[in-house]
Amino acid sequence: MQPLLIQTPLHLGRAIRDARSARGLTQAQAAVLAGLSQPTLSKLERGAGGTKLDTILHLLAVLELDLLVAPRPTEPAGTPWEE
Repeated sequence: MQPLLIQTPLHLGRAIRDARSARGLTQAQAAVLAGLSQPTLSKLERGAGGTKLDTILHLLAVLELDLLVAPRPTEPAGTPWEE
């Protein structure tokens, strides 16, 4: 899995969903491993807000993912961020 730029809850949800699927886990299986309910995991994968940071970090650990915080690159004036 390549590093991903995460700028929205939806980006994070997609990354979690892709990592879970790549490991062959259902939402229910991943939720049990992370100590979450399946609806909470579903909500997170859909990009809905409101999930506690410690819950997200625990789920990332279960999926063998890391969270890396880095400064945004300086863009020339007038250059939009690419999606």
